[in-house]
Amino acid sequence: MKSMYQIMASIACALALTACGGGPEKPADPVIPAQPAFKATDLVVGKGTEAATSDFLTVTYTGWLYDSTKADFKGTKIDSTADNGNVPFNFAVGTGAYMLGWDQGMVGMKEGGTRSLIIPSPLGFGSLEYTFANKTKVPANSPLVYEVTLVTVRKATNPPVVQLPDTVVRTDTRIGTGAEAKTGNTVTVKYTGWLYDATKADFRGTQFDASTAFDFKIGAGSVIKGWDYGVPGMKVGGVRTLVIPPELAYGSAGRDKIPPASTLVFTIELVTVR
Repeated sequence: MKSMYQIMASIACALALTACGGGPEKPADPVIPAQPAFKATDLVVGKGTEAATSDFLTVTYTGWLYDSTKADFKGTKIDSTADNGNVPFNFAVGTGAYMLGWDQGMVGMKEGGTRSLIIPSPLGFGSLEYTFANKTKVPANSPLVYEVTLVTVRKATNPPVVQLPDTVVRTDTRIGTGAEAKTGNTVTVKYTGWLYDATKADFRGTQFDASTAFDFKIGAGSVIKGWDYGVPGMKVGGVRTLVIPPELAYGSAGRDKIPPASTLVFTIELVTVR
């Protein structure tokens, strides 16, 4: 049987561990690498049919992780049609069938051309880890480099519908380190809003609003639902981009400079949480 002294000593040790942060450590916030700007560069200018949105393309390609320390920015190779039996890849451009960086970068190419694409992660695989069939993994938030050769263009007789988001798409460009915003909190934010434009690399069309200090209570219905859904989880000092479908914004009515049924893009910086 333990003596009273031993019991008290055990309790003191447990308290000391708790006070000093003993026990499981809180996982560190993910580190988002610096993102390059989207860039498309023609290495070989083609002479055949020009690719337009909704066309069906056949391409060959090689992809690498972006490495800012390399002269050509090519880091670890992640995938290549040359390593997959030289089987070309087919997709419909501009429809969200593959990655958004390809949708942006392939339009305007001509058959026989080769183009280099530098793709920031929001236009690539985003904040999720992606694993290719060859088991190569692309870490979350990884920018990419692709060299793509356009083999053939087939014009679509019935152009597919461009896929717009049906829920809020959140992309953190900077993780904050302060208090976390939750439903019921009153927050102060800085923001800029644009109409969604699928032809732009960052989807930012016409700017319709901006503010350097705006207060609202999350979940109180004082702002569009896309904000109530998209801001929770941010931390003070963080910056997040929200792509918001019309049903979570201003719907079929629109508002002021916002036409009816508009998808919106916002960048939001969280300043304070109360």
